[in-house]
Amino acid sequence: MKHIRKNSCPHTYSNWVHSVSGTDEARWDEVPTAMKRSLLGTLISEQGWLCAYTMRRIECTTSHIEHIKPQSRCRADLPGSDLDYRNLVACFPADGMRKYYRYGAQKKGSWWQHNGAAFVSPLQAHCERRFLFDIAGRVSAVNDNSAAMTTIEVLGLDHKSLAEDRRRVIAEFLYGSNGSAPLSLAKAQRALQQICKAQKGHFYEFCVAIRDALAEYIRRLLRQRTGTLRTR
Repeated sequence: MKHIRKNSCPHTYSNWVHSVSGTDEARWDEVPTAMKRSLLGTLISEQGWLCAYTMRRIECTTSHIEHIKPQSRCRADLPGSDLDYRNLVACFPADGMRKYYRYGAQKKGSWWQHNGAAFVSPLQAHCERRFLFDIAGRVSAVNDNSAAMTTIEVLGLDHKSLAEDRRRVIAEFLYGSNGSAPLSLAKAQRALQQICKAQKGHFYEFCVAIRDALAEYIRRLLRQRTGTLRTR
């Protein structure tokens, strides 16, 4: 999971929300379609073109606007709160996509427990530290943290298909497209420092998973180097 730093709410959306405040139109279903499309683009840019939950690469045609706290729970707790920009993120897949994905936003659905205390949100500053990815693309909860374990289950972050996508991207990054060009120790160390930095507003797909895999890869190379020196 990649930490998302929320920007200020877009003025056009903020003005619309203010205009309907306290009326029956103060609900997500009433937001004009064109405004939702614009808002989706803003969220995607804000997230560096990565899905908020899975870190898959997204565009407007492959994503939708997700309420971290589900719309129904927002309206039940406080009418109009389903319009809160701070609760909105862009997630894979797009609305209306025929294929059902058993991970991410579709897996989460309307799940919400203990007012979010049992869920690691991508908006939490230290969310990236709650999960650990390995070179094989697998994910686990750091120190068996209960909220992280629940989040992995709720989002299906360990789903076989998603884990395989991560493994493939990691392998290509570490070993090259055909597996014959492994990173040197120096290049891996430089990549470790840069992989989670946006390039022209875009993050590398599965960047946090690659960062963890790079750290593991570097440890392996150092162990190999140490072993070689001892045998001399």
